[in-house]
Amino acid sequence: MGGSQMNAIELAAAVRDLGHECIVYGRPGVLCDRIDELGLEFIESADPGGRPSLRVVRDLRRLVQERDIDVVHGYEWPTGLEAYLATIGRGRARALCTIMSMAVAPFLPRSLPLIVGTRQIAAHEMALGRPSVEVIEPPVDLVHNIAPEASALDAFRSRWGVGDLPLVVCVSRLAEELKAEGILTAIEAVAALSETDPCQLLIAGDGAARARIARAAEAVNRATGRHAVVLTGELADPRAAYAVADVTLGMGGSALRALAFGKPLVVQGEHGFFRTLTPETLNEFRWRGWYGIGEGTASGRRRLEGELAPLLRSGELRERLGAFGRSAVVEFSLGAAAAEQVTAYEGVRTSSTAAQTVLEVATMGTKLLAHKVRRRRDRLRGTHNMDDFNARPVAAARGKATAQPGGSPTEGPIVYFSGVDWDAVAGTDRHLATALGHVRDVIWVDPPASILHRSATASGESHPAPGVTRLHSYGPPGVSRPVLRDLARSVQLRGLRRYLKAQGAIPAAVLATGSEPSLAASRRLPGMKVYFATDDFVAAAGLWGVAESHLARDREANLAAADLVLAVTPELARHLRRGPDQPGWLPNGTDLTRYADMASVPVSPAIRLAEPRAGVVGQFNERTDLGILRAVADAGIPLLLVGPTSFAHSTSRHEFADLIALPGVQWIDRVPVEDVPTYLKGLRVGLTAYVDSTFNRRSYPLKTVEYLAAGIPVVTTRVAPLGQFDTTFVLGANDVAEFVEMVKAAMHTNHDPRMVRESVSDHNWTDRASRLLDLIARGR
Repeated sequence: MGGSQMNAIELAAAVRDLGHECIVYGRPGVLCDRIDELGLEFIESADPGGRPSLRVVRDLRRLVQERDIDVVHGYEWPTGLEAYLATIGRGRARALCTIMSMAVAPFLPRSLPLIVGTRQIAAHEMALGRPSVEVIEPPVDLVHNIAPEASALDAFRSRWGVGDLPLVVCVSRLAEELKAEGILTAIEAVAALSETDPCQLLIAGDGAARARIARAAEAVNRATGRHAVVLTGELADPRAAYAVADVTLGMGGSALRALAFGKPLVVQGEHGFFRTLTPETLNEFRWRGWYGIGEGTASGRRRLEGELAPLLRSGELRERLGAFGRSAVVEFSLGAAAAEQVTAYEGVRTSSTAAQTVLEVATMGTKLLAHKVRRRRDRLRGTHNMDDFNARPVAAARGKATAQPGGSPTEGPIVYFSGVDWDAVAGTDRHLATALGHVRDVIWVDPPASILHRSATASGESHPAPGVTRLHSYGPPGVSRPVLRDLARSVQLRGLRRYLKAQGAIPAAVLATGSEPSLAASRRLPGMKVYFATDDFVAAAGLWGVAESHLARDREANLAAADLVLAVTPELARHLRRGPDQPGWLPNGTDLTRYADMASVPVSPAIRLAEPRAGVVGQFNERTDLGILRAVADAGIPLLLVGPTSFAHSTSRHEFADLIALPGVQWIDRVPVEDVPTYLKGLRVGLTAYVDSTFNRRSYPLKTVEYLAAGIPVVTTRVAPLGQFDTTFVLGANDVAEFVEMVKAAMHTNHDPRMVRESVSDHNWTDRASRLLDLIARGR
């Protein structure tokens, strides 16, 4: 029994409840009762012998073919490698691996997508160049993890001799690595507190360190003359242990399960680490997980005594921190984790990550063999660790020092490296640069273009908006290809330096928002380095047909070069966290002045559809849920679609063609930005129909803010964050049927356009620009 295995089983059931078929594959053991209780199908694996096992790989390959499996999900590195090998050459089947250990095995292939349990580990792996890493903290089944009936609790207390003293409970594997040190320290602390704050310690679990822990417990019990420490052994159902606790002690999934019972929690780590969960320490645990590294084993006992004593003395404090912990753990619910896991599965199925190669398999085999040889050597020397990757946690590694902002005049220009040129469809970059240009000089640097696209009248410099200077650069044909893109970037930077020198300008900041490593390439330029993630470009690899590894490498280079990191959504900010400090949040805005007088704006004469109309004004690509839009049209609602298409796959192009061929649907290609209000004026309801994908979950829909600024209510899928919007005017649908019904209702509801516009009065791009300049001025 282990936390990772329990997570696998409970998540499988939760994913099944979302409508997917899930099979649990493994060796029979104590958790089979839980599998039966949840009604899951269990298939016994081949006897593995050693791990990873070629016998298991062959058996899995057979199962994948026979049952038409889409995703093989391994938990921890041995099963992850077996899943990886089992899916090679198996059609659409893909592998995925969850690592709940405190570090990732270095021999896991780079093309194997990972789910890890802490944001610190994810940041570490992405910084090493792994392209696909998601975070799902150990989930908690809040329905299952509730206190048993009073009679069961009384029986538990009687069975284990639980008395009237405050009870500290630790439910844990009794492993030598990661666990034993903290448990032994807890036994010492209980003995030391016996005179001033007597309590009882109950330890539930089993493992290799049990004999050593039992001897320590017996010694304390003899010294105190009472059952100060109780060992129950492994409990198939530990809920009663959590429920009778006054204070809980633990790490990882066990710590989170304790919170589900509303108990105050002291988080256990290594090298003397113990810290109580409070509102002040929550973010610390969200970053590195429910674990920590202390100042040394020798200081652990006093540290734990200091954490336990206030809790043992005050019932009011226990009640308050228990309630706080119960409210915090809701974010780690099994349902939320299952939804994230399904999104990860969809991402794996549609990922553009290159298939396993002979070279990658050979590299993996070489590294694994070296690992096995080292393990055999250490075993012969008597220095081996049973939990090899828990023995070298990422949290114990010292990170690099935080970069200091480059010195520069605070009133200098802003150099803006965008991922698209100025003439592209106006998005976050162009809107923000335009707003910045009203209060500060902006030097907009277009991505390099091919010399073949340069016209005879093209200039290297232009002024497309007040306060904005646009710099163009041209490189050899194929500027997006390896080597050539580096050459083109060099030409781009030389042109920028020449312009700065000619103007005598020293930038206050260099801002990069695109997928290219522009920030890393411009390290030597003066000015604070700001990386503003307007989207999760790595998650967009499938949309663009680009390798995830290439996009991930460039993003990590920008993050490493940045003095300040910002993101367009909180979820993306959390994903980009690479150290103790959380990246800032700078959401999208809108140009409120453009829509200030919508009453006098005429409806575009190009619209042929009958009123009232629902519609989309924006871009159409694989982000768009065409199935939802078709359902709207099939419901007889006139559907207006305005904007260009950029579908990467032929199936999507055909689906869009079928949609616009329907009666009651009209598509108008790209229109000038100044004409957009005339098309919005023709809508009763704006639609933000996004597919449920990792990319969309981390995005901030610009079109939603635009609709509201124009006085139009919105119906949207519950994908991107909606917390910033007034739910009176922004309706979030969970599925296709609900989306259509919400559109119908909104079509017949008369909202005052002035009130709709007022709901986004604080979403102005001018405010966003001021916020950005304030962050730059403060250097954080």
